Amino acid sequence: MVAWEAVLIRSLQHVALTVPDLLAGRRFFTTLGLEGRSEGEDIVFRCPGRDQDQLMLIPGERKSLAWVCWGTRASELPDLTARLGSALTDPPAGVPRDGVWFRDPDGVLVNLIAAEPATQRRPAVEINNPGQPFMRLGRRGAPNRAVDSRPRALGHLLKFTTDIDADIRFYVDVLGMKLSDRIGDKLAAFLRCGGDSDHHTLALATSEAPGLHHLSWEMGNLDQLQLCAERMVGAGYQDAWGVGRHIYGSNYFHYVRDPWMGLHEFFWDIDFIPENGAWEVEYAAASPEALSQWATMPAPEDFLRNYEVR
Repeated sequence: MVAWEAVLIRSLQHVALTVPDLLAGRRFFTTLGLEGRSEGEDIVFRCPGRDQDQLMLIPGERKSLAWVCWGTRASELPDLTARLGSALTDPPAGVPRDGVWFRDPDGVLVNLIAAEPATQRRPAVEINNPGQPFMRLGRRGAPNRAVDSRPRALGHLLKFTTDIDADIRFYVDVLGMKLSDRIGDKLAAFLRCGGDSDHHTLALATSEAPGLHHLSWEMGNLDQLQLCAERMVGAGYQDAWGVGRHIYGSNYFHYVRDPWMGLHEFFWDIDFIPENGAWEVEYAAASPEALSQWATMPAPEDFLRNYEVR
């Protein structure tokens, strides 16, 4: 496969999911802290303070990954038609024909548009770090439970794939993403955008069928991460795993399950890699110990189960 240099996936714009119960979906994501609006039969969600659609719920027979929308520069779009060839396809009925639409090696629908990621208007949380200027002076740092513990951005997704090597080749060689780290030959891989990027905006895990493992929502600090997870569990949603800290990405995490057993991660403090920054890919042995540096509980046995398989 020819390696292309010009086109880069530069940002994660939004993810679309089909769900069998829109009311249950609206309730879950509203409790999570997103702001939703109706567009015809669909529901579109944004993170508070960010003028960017991040999640779309579409009525369907079952929960599944409908498509993933990535952003790039307008100058990097024109030659995609020649590069993608037979992978090119039409958008779903009723969806605007923005950018280009194609299918990845697993048949997952992908939309690449000319778009920049929106900025977050809510201020960053003030943290006092040793060796750094103190940001919080004369005020308590411990928040009360009414603190604004709502997601700031959709940070990444992990999708199941039947051929992790084929997916890596496609997203790296054709679409300009970069491999950050990998666990085992088949267990998991972490890819980042081609420009300045979090450690991973797309992660892959091997399964017997394609599907969505989790969406990951960035929080303002560790307090907000845990308070959001506790709010979800208190509302009756299933606690899954956490709190803990990953090795690959280094982010703190807590996972909860949605009404269809899909996972949603709340994270904070992920590794960031500049476009031309030095980064050595680590190839870790496949083992439960590779999933976290520490956690308040072991990873559940079904953590990597694909609940979209029927």
